[in-house]
Amino acid sequence: MAAPSHRRVTRKTLRQPDQFVSAVDRIGDWVASNLTRLAFGILALVAVIAIVLGFSFYAQQRRLTASEHFYKALHALSDKDYRTAEKDFARLASHYSGSKLGRLAKFYLGNTYLADQQPSKARDALRQYLTESNHRLFRQMALVQLAVASEDLGDYAQAHSAYANAASLNGPEKERAEIGVARTLLQLGDRRGAIAAYQRFLRDNPFARERDEATEALAQMGVAAQQPPEVDSSVGTKPSNPK
Repeated sequence: MAAPSHRRVTRKTLRQPDQFVSAVDRIGDWVASNLTRLAFGILALVAVIAIVLGFSFYAQQRRLTASEHFYKALHALSDKDYRTAEKDFARLASHYSGSKLGRLAKFYLGNTYLADQQPSKARDALRQYLTESNHRLFRQMALVQLAVASEDLGDYAQAHSAYANAASLNGPEKERAEIGVARTLLQLGDRRGAIAAYQRFLRDNPFARERDEATEALAQMGVAAQQPPEVDSSVGTKPSNPK
């Protein structure tokens, strides 16, 4: 049996650094020669992180402040403190114009002006809101309020257009908009069109709250309101079997 061979370690081999030690030395040399650039790089990274965190904190605080002002203005509006509500909504619309609350403040500012019997200012605020926001639900409400303001100002053509646009949208103000379309047709002198619109409203909306207004308007024009067809209770019932 052959004797196992042993690798002889020479003094030269012992004096040679291994790969790990060599890599560490190279990294140390690179760091030493690029220490200034590394320091500036670290400082720049820290500055960027600080800016991002600062901006995030500022944006959050700004949103919180806007929310506080918005609900304060809503509370003033519900209390019919129109002067305070107008001031707060106007400040929100001006200082936070790029935010959702800032745009929504213009809608509520228009409503506040309308409640305060200032239809001209209401119309301006609502027009501005409609040019900046396309939220379907609030857009329909803004169109109806714009139509009301225009009616109060005697601009029946503008009111009819706004009501018609609102009636074309699905939402909680659709029936109110449809009755507004009929009313403004009569205000514009289109009696035949108004009668047709009122009758169509009564036919399509048998349970609407505005039915009384439509019926009364037709009566004033000497037209009888068409009653909705009665549902035959016998339809769909099974005939009794004769004994």
